[in-house]
Amino acid sequence: MQGETRRPGWSAMGLALWMTACGTTNPSLKAEAPLAKDTIAFVNVNVVPMDSERLLAHQTVVVRGERIVALGPVDSTPVPEGAARVEGQGRYLMPGLVDMHLHLVPGTGQPEDPAGQVLALLLANGVTSARALGGPKDTSRVVRDRVARGEVLGPTLRVAAPSMHGKSVQGPEQARQRVREYKAAGYDGLKTHGFLGRDTYDAMMAEARAQRLPVSGHVTPDVGLFHALKSGQQLEHLDGYLNELLPENDPARAEVGQVEVGEPLERMDPARLPALAEATKKAGVWSSPTLALFETVTSPEGVKSLRARPELRYVKQASVETWTQMMSNDSQMANAPAERKRRFAELRRQVTRGLYEAGAKLMVGSDSPQLFMVAGFAVHREMEALADAGIPPYGVLEAATRNAAEYLGEAGTWGTVAKGRRADLLLLESNPLQDVKHTRDIAGVMVRGRWLPRSELDALLERTAVVANAPPLVKKGVATATSPAP
Repeated sequence: MQGETRRPGWSAMGLALWMTACGTTNPSLKAEAPLAKDTIAFVNVNVVPMDSERLLAHQTVVVRGERIVALGPVDSTPVPEGAARVEGQGRYLMPGLVDMHLHLVPGTGQPEDPAGQVLALLLANGVTSARALGGPKDTSRVVRDRVARGEVLGPTLRVAAPSMHGKSVQGPEQARQRVREYKAAGYDGLKTHGFLGRDTYDAMMAEARAQRLPVSGHVTPDVGLFHALKSGQQLEHLDGYLNELLPENDPARAEVGQVEVGEPLERMDPARLPALAEATKKAGVWSSPTLALFETVTSPEGVKSLRARPELRYVKQASVETWTQMMSNDSQMANAPAERKRRFAELRRQVTRGLYEAGAKLMVGSDSPQLFMVAGFAVHREMEALADAGIPPYGVLEAATRNAAEYLGEAGTWGTVAKGRRADLLLLESNPLQDVKHTRDIAGVMVRGRWLPRSELDALLERTAVVANAPPLVKKGVATATSPAP
């Protein structure tokens, strides 16, 4: 939600730099399976392939290097001699999760720097691919490339160029020039915060198509939802939809920002949603709703309940205090009636459900780390928010896995569990097709063929907690690492 809205206080809401140096891993934690072998077999596991809504029971999945080389019934699929075995009985193997909207923080991805800690939190939560729609200009590509070369451990990254908006780009010619520069610099896509004006926006989109760079981001009233759909922009935050729920010629259409808890809410008519959803489907435009962030921002329970989130153990207290002040100091939000906050959240859920039911594609994006949204953990919060909006479990899992691969044009490479696919895998203790909350119950993660059992994930988490100066967890008198909190 890194966004300009009509409330100046919210325009400052953005990336909080919340980690510094890191500690070492806990020496008492031992790996559950050898990590040095080139071949690993998941034996007698239930596979959620995500090529359709189905479950393949009692399978063996063999990984060699970075690829799945075999998948079939346990009785007829041999385990190669010398392969490391991972017990799969009673467990579920699915593709790794994808966060299509996060923000990188400073660093080069080393465990001791903030960027490395974000990578660790993502992996510990089963995120094996991610797209950065913001971050330090000079280091984001460095982190992406170091991960790709295997120099640091983290999810496969896509990195967008610095945001193009009304203050960073002046006029159509500069927009075209910036797009060409960003293409030459090796960015994977473009991000816009809007407020460009129609002519500059059109120049950006035309040059982006010529350079084959996808454009994602905000939609502001100067462009409007329907023009953004026609232009093929990938939409973040459901920007523009609430404006279109207002009556035609309503002056608030040009004023409603990303967060609206004022009287225009009373004039928004959900009956307009089917037409908007159908137009989105027809345009082939994909959306990342970021429901969980906006529900956090407008939570009727207030800041006290947000400060109690268990994953804040992995965030420096200074960042928690900054987030608290940002939300507490916005008097308009603090004084808004709880019922209006609920209506705002419910309208966004209705938009999301309408898009899904119309067949418009959704993707999971957390917009973390910021405002009580902790990297990795925020992906699960977003998935659960989508489920609360009425999206069935398989639809949520699609948004969190294969949809991202399809949007990026790489569905034949990753995003599903099949022979030949990249081995980005999530091993769960419970069936995610029954409840998306089961994606938190992680037995291990495989990223590009590297197996990280539960103990290794706990070590990543505990190291991050050390950086954040959190006290060790105590269970039965023994200090322990922690698993992802529900």
